Amino acid sequence: MKKVQKYKALYGVLIGFLLFYFFFKVFSSFSNSLFFSRPDRMNVVVYGPSTTYYSLDSQDKQNYSIQFDPEVKVDVPGGYGQYRVGSLGKLVKLEKNPDIFKKAFSKTTTTFVHYYFYQNKDDIYYDEIVEEKIKPTLKNLLLSSSNASFLDRIYLTISFNNINENYNKIRYQKETNDALNDVLFQDKSFIQDSIGLLYNNEYRQEKQSVQVLYRQNYNTASSISSLLEGNGIRVSDISRNTAINDCRVMIGENEPSQTAQDLSKYFSCPIVKGKTDVYDILFVLGEKEEEWEVN
Repeated sequence: MKKVQKYKALYGVLIGFLLFYFFFKVFSSFSNSLFFSRPDRMNVVVYGPSTTYYSLDSQDKQNYSIQFDPEVKVDVPGGYGQYRVGSLGKLVKLEKNPDIFKKAFSKTTTTFVHYYFYQNKDDIYYDEIVEEKIKPTLKNLLLSSSNASFLDRIYLTISFNNINENYNKIRYQKETNDALNDVLFQDKSFIQDSIGLLYNNEYRQEKQSVQVLYRQNYNTASSISSLLEGNGIRVSDISRNTAINDCRVMIGENEPSQTAQDLSKYFSCPIVKGKTDVYDILFVLGEKEEEWEVN
């Protein structure tokens, strides 16, 4: 009789522990999802025959979209050079690295691309866009491959469904290289035309000054600086520094700002407290210099 009671008590403890763990995981998933921590501006790419970038304002005041021609070539960080937008899916499949979408469209739009959706195929798209897409379909958001969690997919589906269809469309200029039969995305003109449109207002309000420190490749550091500035983060200086080899976001003794937290999260670099000279943040690229390398 005592043995039976002992086993019942053990089963009770085990079931209680499993229930506690289950509810802890559910709470943790919700607290880390967009339902609790949506950024001021959220950027999403839906890759396919008519690849579209969406930039959604948390207040639903200024929502933007950019539709990319499959033939246009963009820079792909990581030392890949330039690739046609319509061929990026093939490259992702070959490299088994979906983060190529994130880096390529972040570099192109000079914004943090938070989520990307794509078909897990090696299809190459050629045809020019005939009909402009207003918003992603339920299939795109719920059934496509993505870096979004299940809860974030639900949140994004609700968000897109609630947004009116009056997206502000951002056009970009293309340059044709007849000798190579290439159509190139014009970075400089895009930055000039989109300046002040796609920034995160929270970064602007914090007014944190950032120094970007690189080891070897100034072009990569400059590219990352443009990415930060496109998000509304003020880059005050770019300098070479070979003393620190690992990526880090260095701050003073105060609590980390939202700018520092988001830099740390987006580039997967730890926040480290230390001397930052006259700047609020030192962004040491370290090994990220190779991951975001541009030619």
